[in-house]
Amino acid sequence: MRVLGLVASPRRVGNSEIIIQEMLNILPETWGKEVIRLNNLQIERCKACYACLPHDKSCVINDDLNFLLDRIRAADKVIIVSPVYALGQQTTLKLINDRMICIQNKAGHYFTGKQCVIVIPHTVEGWEGYAREATMHFARFFGLNITGTAVMRASLPSDITEVSMLGKIRELTLSLIDNSTVNFDDIEKIYCPDCSSSFLQLFHKGRWRCVICGSTGDLKVSEGNYNITWDIPEHRRFTLKGIQEHGQRLSKLKEEFAQRKKEQVAVLTRNKADNANKNSDLEANRDWSNNE
Repeated sequence: MRVLGLVASPRRVGNSEIIIQEMLNILPETWGKEVIRLNNLQIERCKACYACLPHDKSCVINDDLNFLLDRIRAADKVIIVSPVYALGQQTTLKLINDRMICIQNKAGHYFTGKQCVIVIPHTVEGWEGYAREATMHFARFFGLNITGTAVMRASLPSDITEVSMLGKIRELTLSLIDNSTVNFDDIEKIYCPDCSSSFLQLFHKGRWRCVICGSTGDLKVSEGNYNITWDIPEHRRFTLKGIQEHGQRLSKLKEEFAQRKKEQVAVLTRNKADNANKNSDLEANRDWSNNE
């Protein structure tokens, strides 16, 4: 069994580092264990060129993304530990997320179904923001199967060693061993029945929509409690079929994009020529006026 730990923090003695080492120490000694500190990777910004969309093509940017994809592909289970800095996901995760278009037609062959657990340490109570949803979104774009998430308030490195936090860390780690699911979600909150996001848009007439996975449904009040029903779509966004369908749509858009680009270039070229002619006429008029 091979487990890969992804740490999205530049601090070498911070909470994220302590958490990943604690989890790896709990796992059996016979397991293969590897840690990648995402901030040490050279990951460039997406160029939105769509060159990677065909099934047999990879991203044309020569950086460490393919190395990361290879390591995730080789792992059986994945641990993601990512801190909260400004109410959202750590910068490196977002940078990688923007490049995930390159596996839209390939995710099912390499990544889908690998068990994944997530730990998100943050500093100030109530300032965890959307980090949980964003980090889950990061994992699901790889097709990983999230079986547990834990959001923990830990400001200083020693905070994460409190008994209650270590208990959650241990429970998450043991779930990797027995392939079980751990639920630390707040029972007072309403979550999406598909992706467990708490990002639900509410509409008039009792409708709701999840902004992460796109699920929709009805919201009703019964005895002072909200109850939601789910319109199960044909292809859920983060399933194998859903991810591949999105890749196919982008491939079709790529063809239309190329055609539209040619048309737009032609329009801009004509406009440039027209503006040049107008400027020439204006200069000629100025010369004529000055000669009078």
